[in-house]
Amino acid sequence: MMTFATSPCLPRSSRRPVVIIGGGFAGLAAAVDLAEAGRRVLLLERRSFLGGRAYSFRDKTTGDTIDNGQHLMMGCYHHTLGFLKKIGAHDKLKIQENPKVDFLYEGANGGIRHSSFKCPPLPAPLHLLGGLANLKTIGWNDRIRALRVGFELRRLNGKRAGLADITVRQWLDQLGQPARIQQRFWDVMALATLNESPEVASADMFGRVLDQAFLHTKGDSALVISKVGLSDLYTDDARKYIESRGGELIMNADVAKIEFSADKATGVVLRNGQPIEAETIISAVPHSALRRMLATEIISANRAFHHLDQFSTAPIVSINLWFEKEVTDLEFAGLLDSPIEWVFNKNAIAGGAGGKRQQLALVISGAHDAAVKTKEQLVEMATGEMARFFPAARRQQPVHAFVVREQEATISHAPGVTRLRPAQRTDFSNLFLAGDWTATGLPATIEGAVWSGQECAHAILTREENI
Repeated sequence: MMTFATSPCLPRSSRRPVVIIGGGFAGLAAAVDLAEAGRRVLLLERRSFLGGRAYSFRDKTTGDTIDNGQHLMMGCYHHTLGFLKKIGAHDKLKIQENPKVDFLYEGANGGIRHSSFKCPPLPAPLHLLGGLANLKTIGWNDRIRALRVGFELRRLNGKRAGLADITVRQWLDQLGQPARIQQRFWDVMALATLNESPEVASADMFGRVLDQAFLHTKGDSALVISKVGLSDLYTDDARKYIESRGGELIMNADVAKIEFSADKATGVVLRNGQPIEAETIISAVPHSALRRMLATEIISANRAFHHLDQFSTAPIVSINLWFEKEVTDLEFAGLLDSPIEWVFNKNAIAGGAGGKRQQLALVISGAHDAAVKTKEQLVEMATGEMARFFPAARRQQPVHAFVVREQEATISHAPGVTRLRPAQRTDFSNLFLAGDWTATGLPATIEGAVWSGQECAHAILTREENI
């Protein structure tokens, strides 16, 4: 985790800057594009480090890196991959060109079985058909029925408005998907990509995920994972890129209020009372943080802010376990019929040598129940599931454990939420909104966050060209 300047100060230049509130993926993506275009950028981050909800830190006991939630990306994250390439961080990624996802599950006669969704090197969508053919967690009849979902997405041709008011479960039922394939295939994908259960998540966002990942090019389906901690992946490289082009990033700069005059935002006031004037402002913070920065009358009078109080959130819980001896050689695996959705082998992902204590990150998405459990309860449950699925874990106990709860990891993608998400432009000509919760057309993901920041930068530069 990197830390930078810690005492808020006014920008060195007398020219009023573009002020960006928030130093996560959205804010940094906006700052990078604006700095590249020669605009004066001042990024304000309330904490002593960058990264938003996608950051990492050092475990005090082991010295190993812990991510604030494990993130798995895909080749269809075009904006994210472009952003990382621009700042010189692309080589920190591990890209799986032919997608392969391992699953562990209990066989009909007991015992743990292993199957893989492994796509052959064929053009899309034939590679998806090959992946289904390899998947043995469901029968052949179910695999054939799964194709109906792809045919339906082709028929819709991007027109998914009719799916906005129904859940993933309702949509899959309408498409005749049997309970077994929903439980063993579709539900796993929905929970991982939407951070909500299929009974809660809206079908329009799930349709978008499937369309983007599987129905265009084979490269879009590639699985992408960071070989380093999330903070090490992008925050320092983005900072260097911005500062090398005259931008400034100030840590411990907690914005208490955005100020307005007539139809424009004029600046911000920090928690310590310090005012900072701005030519333009980008809010790149979660909806709850933005709500606290706006006066009640501003919210009431402007459409972009009307729904700030109507968003619910969904948590993610990560349980990090360390074992003295290796438990698994799989890089990552989905656990079917388990309270733990995914197990990530941090040693294998980082390419570390054998013989070291094995660090595993166990992820629970849509973790409404798990998030309120104690650390002891979560570790006990996780240890039991490891012993259930991995024989090597039955002969040893974890030597260390660390639990991360991100209570507001994403917005809850319930039916109707799509219409509440505000666009990047607001009724104020110089105030823009970025963040994975805004109207990106995507679920609340890293890709949505990066796209929103870049869209804000593009809108600002286009506006200036037309003035």
